[in-house]
Amino acid sequence: MRAVLGMAAWLLAAPGWANGTWQVALETPAEVVAIDRSSLQRNTDRVSFRERRSMRGGQVDAYSQRPLREVLAKRMIDCRTRHTATLSHAVFSDDDALIEHWAVRLRDAAWKPVRQDDPVFKQVCEGGMNP
Repeated sequence: MRAVLGMAAWLLAAPGWANGTWQVALETPAEVVAIDRSSLQRNTDRVSFRERRSMRGGQVDAYSQRPLREVLAKRMIDCRTRHTATLSHAVFSDDDALIEHWAVRLRDAAWKPVRQDDPVFKQVCEGGMNP
């Protein structure tokens, strides 16, 4: 089981190392949120994609006390119902040190409403990022 989780974390992290087709959705003093355009997959009203949050400004993980560098996630948005689910989540520190990783199956995912002004929703569902 540990080997499977390790392999899943490595596969999730690989897009962060690659020079993919990342498009910035939001940039603040605290972070840059980008979507991997090459990962977009549409299934009726739902779109799955990879998202990368690159941290700025010395944010620290509360449990490990390590500096946060990047959060990679596999997400899905239901454009019709305006809900989102995170299917996998990996948090990295400096030198690609994995701090935390978890993944769920779609049937077990927690769906949450999307804010009206969410920039990721706007790009994925409204902004022409169609797969």
